[in-house]
Amino acid sequence: MKRWHDTFGISVPISVNVSRVDINDPDMSDFIISLVERNGIPKRDYLLEITESAYTDNSNQIIAVVNNLREKGFRVEMDDFGSGYSSLNMLTTLPIDALKLDRAFINNIAPKNKEMRMVELILEIAEFLKVPVIAEGVETKEQYELLKAAGCDVIQGYYFSRPVPPEDFSKLIEKDTSKRTT
Repeated sequence: MKRWHDTFGISVPISVNVSRVDINDPDMSDFIISLVERNGIPKRDYLLEITESAYTDNSNQIIAVVNNLREKGFRVEMDDFGSGYSSLNMLTTLPIDALKLDRAFINNIAPKNKEMRMVELILEIAEFLKVPVIAEGVETKEQYELLKAAGCDVIQGYYFSRPVPPEDFSKLIEKDTSKRTT
């Protein structure tokens, strides 16, 4: 992240999964803060993903840790939303900066089917809560177009690219930034 910033003059936010074990580690916050400070990475660009099911384990503990991280400048995303057992009421009390829609919702979306309607309802709820929605696991042009038309904030998946090593990603950034200057 630091190298990309120094080389290309842009910030590239990275989402990092935080396990249930890590979220309960009393030294986790200090470790993450040390990591970003040591590497000169803005905290807002080091996004922390916590699975929906982790929030249901010990919600008071998780909420306290997440509030602490957010107060320190980190953004927290609820990962795999819709795959666990959260209630809609729980969404009103959880400190999150984005919902990452579980790919199970995306796999079978089609115009006017129940899966697509569920996605639309989640987008409406997220809009009401003022949090963006990130759709994971988008693999086809039809999925992309349906999500885009429905107003999904961020769409990611193999439709755009398979995961690539940092060197290959650097080439993609270079290609993209050269397009912007011409």
